[in-house]
Amino acid sequence: MTKKNNNDLVTHLFNRSKALLIVLSVVLIAANFYVLSETRKLTSAFSEQQNQATWSLFQLTKEFSSLVAITPLALTDEKFKRRTELAYELTWSRFDLLLNAKEADSFMQIEGAREFFSHLFTRFNQLEPLVFELKEEHHVTNLNKQLTIIYKEMLGYVNHNFRIKNPLYQKQMQQAQLLDHTQIALMLLLFLCAALVGYVLHIESNTNKRLATTDYLTQIPNRLAMMQDVQQCIEQNMPFTLCLLDLNGFKQINDRFGHPAGDKALQTLAQRFSNSQNSALFASYRIGGDEFALVLLQQSSDQMEHALNCALDCFAEEVEIINDFRYALSASVGLASFPSQANCYSDLIKIADKNMYQMKFATRTAHTRQT
Repeated sequence: MTKKNNNDLVTHLFNRSKALLIVLSVVLIAANFYVLSETRKLTSAFSEQQNQATWSLFQLTKEFSSLVAITPLALTDEKFKRRTELAYELTWSRFDLLLNAKEADSFMQIEGAREFFSHLFTRFNQLEPLVFELKEEHHVTNLNKQLTIIYKEMLGYVNHNFRIKNPLYQKQMQQAQLLDHTQIALMLLLFLCAALVGYVLHIESNTNKRLATTDYLTQIPNRLAMMQDVQQCIEQNMPFTLCLLDLNGFKQINDRFGHPAGDKALQTLAQRFSNSQNSALFASYRIGGDEFALVLLQQSSDQMEHALNCALDCFAEEVEIINDFRYALSASVGLASFPSQANCYSDLIKIADKNMYQMKFATRTAHTRQT
């Protein structure tokens, strides 16, 4: 019961964590859009105060900032991927206008300007294959990193070479820097949140897989887990013996004392099968109703006989079911060995099941095993 409660608690915590991370991701995406909007507004304000050449430069800054802001969202859905590609094309066109338009000739005559922006444009062009071939998250991270480096170099050049001392411009520059820092922080948080969501989903997947292969009542592996383990042994050509056990006298417990008493009996037997000593000798499974299965990996017949005797010893002591009342249980046993008797899962089950029912109808003596 404690294990079931722990599983419920873990599942609840995972669901809460996942919901919280998803909400946080949505908030961060909204915040990135807000920063993008503010960056566009600020860049537009700069552009209206400058001549045609400077206007082209700030248009480049605006489109570039949009590209940097939207790139982390490129794989969110197809719409953002198309927006990223469009933002790249717009930024490319702004670079081209700045370098080749007649209106910018006087600006390009400034010492070092053409060389600097030509070098940036060359590096920017080299990123084109990455933009149109985004498939994995690390591609987005790498592209955003390279774009951010180029973008920061351009901002540094503009800030250093085109300072304007009036308070309005200085205030606008402070706003731009704040937006830049905010954008970087938001992107880092978004990447962190995405990583955490991925980690939580990974843990949740493993937990769901474990729950799918665990019997809810007894908390030992179920039929699906047995099938997977047996199939793995077959694929690895590892000799083993499959043992099916059908409880004798279990129906009388349910009829006389009720299903809660029967459940307690099953839980007690499962605990005995899976204790530290027995788990070193065989793997135990509850495969349905009052049936259990064991997989014995021992190589020699003596080792297998010892393991089987240890399993049957689990019935030596009576099972306490209600109010200190104990009830004796036994089991009918059916064995099938791989590869000597069968070489596939379904045949092994048929042979073991047939042997078990032959024993069940031949005798009901406790602690007897089929050989």
